[in-house]
Amino acid sequence: MADALKDVYSTTFLTQLGTAISEHDSSFDVSKFVQDTVNAQWSSLKLMERRDQITKSLHNQLPGDFKQAVELLCNISTTITGFAALCLPNYVAMYGLDDWQTSMTALGILTQSSSAEFAIRPFLVKYPEQTIEQMIEWSHSQNIDQRRLASEGIRPRLPWGIRLTQFVDDPTPIFPILKTLIHDQSQYVQKSVANNLNDISKDHPQSVINFCQTHWHDSETTDWIINRGLRTLFKSGNPDVLSLLGYSQHDAALLTNVSLTASSKTTTLNQTSVFNYQLTNVTNTDLPLYLGYRVHYVKKNQQTSAKDFFIKRVNLKSQQILDGQFKLAWKQLTTRTLYAGNHHIELLVNTVPTATTDINLSIS
Repeated sequence: MADALKDVYSTTFLTQLGTAISEHDSSFDVSKFVQDTVNAQWSSLKLMERRDQITKSLHNQLPGDFKQAVELLCNISTTITGFAALCLPNYVAMYGLDDWQTSMTALGILTQSSSAEFAIRPFLVKYPEQTIEQMIEWSHSQNIDQRRLASEGIRPRLPWGIRLTQFVDDPTPIFPILKTLIHDQSQYVQKSVANNLNDISKDHPQSVINFCQTHWHDSETTDWIINRGLRTLFKSGNPDVLSLLGYSQHDAALLTNVSLTASSKTTTLNQTSVFNYQLTNVTNTDLPLYLGYRVHYVKKNQQTSAKDFFIKRVNLKSQQILDGQFKLAWKQLTTRTLYAGNHHIELLVNTVPTATTDINLSIS
């Protein structure tokens, strides 16, 4: 994924960025900026390495006074927007650590046209207490982007961001922010809160469970966030989480005539396998079921790595038979490389494997 995204930092973007700056600072040499950035190593640089390279080239020409430099960047932030504009708050992270107040003001502005989720993290490391207070203030902001930054920026395990080990060890300072934002009406913010909870759950599952139990059924919004935030604990079959969300692993054992069959036992790259499943509720009560499937993908060393997928939620009536179907496309992804071999597929009922089949994938 990162390799595909890195091309947002193209010479076209660099020219647009340099031109936007030159309109506010006539001494800024756009051609020199592009030449300094696109050096001999440029083509081999990854996404965030390109971002850092751009930031360093900006620093070569922007005013030496940090306040003047970030004022200029804030001025162009209405023109340079979106994912590629991550290089603007990155300037603050790289060169503003000695000026906390100016940096916070700048990040509060720049996050509104891109995101300061990565740039805020060095400040959380160097100035934890006062930066946490800033995040709490942003969590009450009228601006959606600032509220999202309050959660996304303090995630302990943010992908591509530096790991915040102090919050991996003790996430307590994060919860006041999440307590405010769990009621947020913006899905942009809601997704961040859910991902933050999921991050914390990997190191402090009980803390997250306790938080979610407190807010379960506060509203449809909080339930949506909690369902998403508990996904890792749910997939692991945590009994407290299953119970909270209305499911029981014991119900999987009450089903009979459970089967999983594949349209073909063999397949090739870029083909799609079709799976049919069936299960019967022979009890005298309705059973709430969460159906999914698990693929044990073959790795390069011929070991396997499991990945779970969702099928549907259903309340299976007493004495009812459920038939269903799902499809699995065998395509190479930037996030997953497929290898030839026997792939084990499991039907999951309330996270419990209940039926299995195998598909032999060949790659020619």
